[in-house]
Amino acid sequence: MTSRSSRGRWQRVLEARKQARVSLGRNPDASDSYGPPKVRTKLPVAPELPRVKYGPGIGVLSLGEASQRLGLSRAQLEAMIDAGTIEALPTGYTRMIPTREIERLKATRPTTE
Repeated sequence: MTSRSSRGRWQRVLEARKQARVSLGRNPDASDSYGPPKVRTKLPVAPELPRVKYGPGIGVLSLGEASQRLGLSRAQLEAMIDAGTIEALPTGYTRMIPTREIERLKATRPTTE
């Protein structure tokens, strides 16, 4: 296997383009609109962003998880959402229940024990 420099390969490309111009009936000595390959430079590195400490986020539960925690059926929970008794966050095709709503409902519901 022989090693060839990139300049030799570029010369072959230029000669092939010249031959293509001749076969198309164009001036073979016309300037080539393409130049030699450019030297690639490395992209600048983005500065490191400072780390931000986030507070506690809003915890959410799916309808199934919320119904289990409340001891209700999913249909009952959906009826309560439709009635406006429980706040629900729309996310795509489903709704999520904030954990603060679950805690509020647990505190207001009478215990059945």
